[in-house]
Amino acid sequence: MWQIKNKKGIMVQFLISLLLCLMIFIPACYLVSGIFRTSEQAQDNYSGFVKGLNDFQEHGQIGERKSVLLIMDEETAIVYFEKDAQETVINVDAELLKGTTDYSIHLLKPGQCDDTKNCLCLFRESEFEAEAFKGLLTVTPKRVVCTALNYNLEVETCSIGEATKVNSYTCEGNSFMIERNLAKKSSWKVGSYYEIPRRTVLYFTKLDSNTLHLIGNYGGTNE
Repeated sequence: MWQIKNKKGIMVQFLISLLLCLMIFIPACYLVSGIFRTSEQAQDNYSGFVKGLNDFQEHGQIGERKSVLLIMDEETAIVYFEKDAQETVINVDAELLKGTTDYSIHLLKPGQCDDTKNCLCLFRESEFEAEAFKGLLTVTPKRVVCTALNYNLEVETCSIGEATKVNSYTCEGNSFMIERNLAKKSSWKVGSYYEIPRRTVLYFTKLDSNTLHLIGNYGGTNE
């Protein structure tokens, strides 16, 4: 009789332990699945984004306007590098508030890019080095997807997105960056930045046979 009760007790403990494991394991699986699904969606969108630009450049009429959907994960950026440039530099004019200061963002060019062509990259995962005394934030891509472009991209303004404690972004040369929480999440020392939502419809116009121009600032300043 005691053995039967003991076996029942062991079985109950086993079932409780199994139930607890399932309660933890199943939500964790959904969470991990959601994270990977989100990243895949953003990467697939990048491919479609570039294809949309290429098709527009090839078949669009000069002066024509086109909308393209951009989907971005947290802590990612679309970065455009001019040919021969080894980095994209963004100078940040911060609002002079407590805890904020002007600084520059240096996005290093990935090895995937061909120096003889313009290059558009999706920075999916990056390493950051913030040097507060120099006012310098260096961004080194770790997981990146890049595409060579046989035409030029231009932006109406480098101040793309909603502003947080910032007056403007100024791009050096014609290179630029569209970010979603990249600067914000890079370091606690960074308090001034622009960011766009996860889903943003961008508008381009074809300036000439070799140039697409990004219209608007999507919440940024006009500087």
